[in-house]
Amino acid sequence: MRVSEFAAFLFLACLPIWGQTGSAAKASAGTESIGDAVKEEDALAHSQPIYVIYIHGIGQAGPGDSRLLRKGICKYLGECNETPLGRVYADGGRFAIDQPPPRLMYMQVPVWKTQQEWNASSPFIERYKIIGHGHVPIIVDEYNWWPLAYPLKCKWLVPDDASLAGPAKDVIDVCSPPKGNQPDPNHPGRYLAYDWIESRVAAKLKHMPRHAALANRGLKNGLMDWGIGDAVMALGPMQEILTAGIRQLLTKTIEGAGVDSQTMRPGDAGPDFFVITHSLGSYLALAAIDSNLLGPQNPELAEFVMNPEDKLTIDYFSAHTTGFYFLANQLRLLELAGLSAPAQPPDGSPSGTEVGQTKPASIAHWANMRQAFLQHHSSTVPRPQIIAWSDPNDLLSWDVPDIEGVNVVNLHVRNPGFRIAPFIVSPSAAHASYAKNPKIVSRIFKPHPQP
Repeated sequence: MRVSEFAAFLFLACLPIWGQTGSAAKASAGTESIGDAVKEEDALAHSQPIYVIYIHGIGQAGPGDSRLLRKGICKYLGECNETPLGRVYADGGRFAIDQPPPRLMYMQVPVWKTQQEWNASSPFIERYKIIGHGHVPIIVDEYNWWPLAYPLKCKWLVPDDASLAGPAKDVIDVCSPPKGNQPDPNHPGRYLAYDWIESRVAAKLKHMPRHAALANRGLKNGLMDWGIGDAVMALGPMQEILTAGIRQLLTKTIEGAGVDSQTMRPGDAGPDFFVITHSLGSYLALAAIDSNLLGPQNPELAEFVMNPEDKLTIDYFSAHTTGFYFLANQLRLLELAGLSAPAQPPDGSPSGTEVGQTKPASIAHWANMRQAFLQHHSSTVPRPQIIAWSDPNDLLSWDVPDIEGVNVVNLHVRNPGFRIAPFIVSPSAAHASYAKNPKIVSRIFKPHPQP
């Protein structure tokens, strides 16, 4: 058991023990799995691949978070031939290789001091092609936004807590890779790993005394610094940079599906997309396609806000996205940071929000574009869909509220991990093990039985 797991165990062991009851899963009639899409495309004898986007959550350390989901695809195809198609960087606008870093400050100190540091922070896609048993190919685009979060965590949170609570050697090694800077040989100017903490400083940090108790130190270093730090960033000005990067990657996915991003229109026939997100990834994905963010927000970040080209990307993406699979999500929690006054209709009658209708702006744009698309194109699902899983022992997951015009299905599961029933279940494992749960993987990839 890792230190963070042990810390969480000791922490929760001190809390009152409450009885737990299993939660019945809502019926998922009228929804479509990725397996259904494969089966339908197979029946049509087409060669159109199925496109899956995966977006990681908090605390990510390096690429590869889609590995377990890719294994799940292989399992339900019956056999697997997985081909890595390489890395695709966000390289448009301010993410281009020759662009200066944004003028964003932390405690009056620049987050990125050099163009090299900014180049090392570019988000990217790891793309995979999976085939098996004669089925149509499945293309998995794994979105990696974590490079944008590394500078803040590695430069400030990790070193400062090493002197306060004590060092976290595994996290320090992430910020200061043993081999130092590793340029990407296939993309000049980019990096496979970057030395955010100089090696001599990292060595000094590792030898600092440990002041906090083992459990408390594990929680502080892992949960707070490396994990919750991401969520805090996502609620401030960094959100504009994070979501701009995701929109850049959406364009790359659309182009990778053979669509001309210069001439595409939302109503055009074309490939559909499935989006699988873990944890904070759901909030960032939805924020990235929020059309209300069009126009300047933070003057210092004006070049990262949504522009007309971005708007065309999210319109097309929204129209062609069948649905989202949320593996834990913080929508209910993080939307607390986006409170707003209700819009008053011209006639003075109560607005939809006032009478209890729920439709966050980010979801509303996707739902409206998808519904408009479905009016002119055949589909096995009548409405946009969100399938969301939460483990009752996961401290960082909430049910998705009912949303007007969207088929929302909340499913409660028990993820694998350390437990001493009925007293304690590791909250870390509960949050990180959704992709290990065969019930979840089956629901995403296995075709539904015919009625």
